[in-house]
Amino acid sequence: MFCTHSPVNDPIQGTPTAGSAGTLVPRRAYGAAGPRNAHRLALLLACLVPCASFAQGYPSKPVRFIVRAPPGGTDDLIARLIQPALSKTLGQSVIVEYRPGAGGLLAWEYVAKQPADGHTILLAASGLAAIKTLRPSATLDPFRDIAWASQVTSFNLVLLGHPSLPARNIAELVAMAKKRPGELSYGSSGIAATPHLSVEYLNAAAKIKLNHVPYKGAGPMYVDLLGGRLELGAAVLGAALPHVRGGKVRPLGVSGAKRSPHLPDVQTFAEGGVKDYVFEPFYAIVVASGTPRETLNALSEAINKAMSAPEFAANFAKTAASPVVVNTPDQMLQVARKEAELIERIVRTAGIKLD
Repeated sequence: MFCTHSPVNDPIQGTPTAGSAGTLVPRRAYGAAGPRNAHRLALLLACLVPCASFAQGYPSKPVRFIVRAPPGGTDDLIARLIQPALSKTLGQSVIVEYRPGAGGLLAWEYVAKQPADGHTILLAASGLAAIKTLRPSATLDPFRDIAWASQVTSFNLVLLGHPSLPARNIAELVAMAKKRPGELSYGSSGIAATPHLSVEYLNAAAKIKLNHVPYKGAGPMYVDLLGGRLELGAAVLGAALPHVRGGKVRPLGVSGAKRSPHLPDVQTFAEGGVKDYVFEPFYAIVVASGTPRETLNALSEAINKAMSAPEFAANFAKTAASPVVVNTPDQMLQVARKEAELIERIVRTAGIKLD
């Protein structure tokens, strides 16, 4: 196959120097053919190396990268970080397209109906795996209509308190909530968004009742939280960090199995006394069901290669405030099924409904 490489989505590249990335040809390899043929050989090798493990003929055209949310949010940030690295690895342009609406359902249904050739991919969040529970009326089946290529990250949720709130950690909040059942309220970016799910999970695990106040996005929720009209707020950790570092809100706990390196002094919910609590939602890249296995594997390998590069992984962790997490299609499918089971338990226990 011919390996095309478009510079449109690539980061700016400098001229290779000694010790930098590039194809080096030993001087003795020139032989009688001279340096011109050696240069041609170098170009050929540079093309073949990144494409060798990919399915024959894939990708044969630009790849469309569908994002379920409008520009400016976490989905957009993650997609824009992945885009140039994946384009370079695939040897094709990767074009980000936004298809917001219905909490992501419009984007998911759109991708499920595209040709099963791996040229239309979707950045999907955990909610896709549990769509049948969240939206019983949805016709989309995430395990029948979608093929899971690879995870790209998992992330922490953080429970935030206004500085006037006496509680300084999860243990103190749980004690306060038990003394004042049904009196404390928290805001989130919307019904069934991962911040909402994280606190409903806390309610069930700690046997407390924090009342939910849904907002249309995280922005309005922060306005009320920072203004003191809301006692508590749940948010994606990365988006909350500027407010935390500015001293405008107090982080009470994080939802993951381990403390976040961005907030090393903040306990996990489990450390705060909520036994066995772990909630680490994911982002993954998926395609339409029926995509040939060799194409799905090729896409997964490209994602793994692009995101596992040390420089990329370090920049991703710093910018998105979440680690790179990649895997195989089979492993990703198991992660999705497990997450769907957890979200289903949370939704049924809390009685959450989107329809």
